[in-house]
Amino acid sequence: MKPLDAELYEHVGEISPPRIVERTYTVIEQRDERDGTTRRQYIEQQRAKQAWADIMEIQALAEKEQKEYRSIARSLNSMIQINGLGQTLGFLKAKGKITKGVKNSHFSLLGHLTHWMHDHFNAAIVDVHAEKNDGLLRWITDVANNNDYRRATTECIAYGTWLRRFAEGELKAPDIEEGEDNE
Repeated sequence: MKPLDAELYEHVGEISPPRIVERTYTVIEQRDERDGTTRRQYIEQQRAKQAWADIMEIQALAEKEQKEYRSIARSLNSMIQINGLGQTLGFLKAKGKITKGVKNSHFSLLGHLTHWMHDHFNAAIVDVHAEKNDGLLRWITDVANNNDYRRATTECIAYGTWLRRFAEGELKAPDIEEGEDNE
């Protein structure tokens, strides 16, 4: 930034020194006396715990479903960043199916995101029921304002990071076909 010219000072008048505002961020820096963890560490632990439970649920499914879920979980954050949260949830909703009582991986992933966001972000988001898992999508389209949408996007990406980590570590990897490179 270029310094102001002297002419501008003449026309503006006397410039008062900048006011210094002290801010404390006790939410992030607050430590728990019992174990010394910060609130941020605790939230990350909650994300990890729920993501682990979700991945263990998927691990009990057939190998085909594990491979598909792993693939989608690995690309979730990039889909959100490229297409937006609403469009990504819409894609998962469109692809999500229950066939003969078995949920496919798109349905499960949308349900996992919805459940996490209901419990840890906004109770107004309708939680997952037997055949309904689109509470988060409905909340975004009907209720959320611009700030809520941004915060929800950030939270879904943070949770998606844990899902990706555990999916890569615990679920079966898709078979590598000729000419394909598996990261």
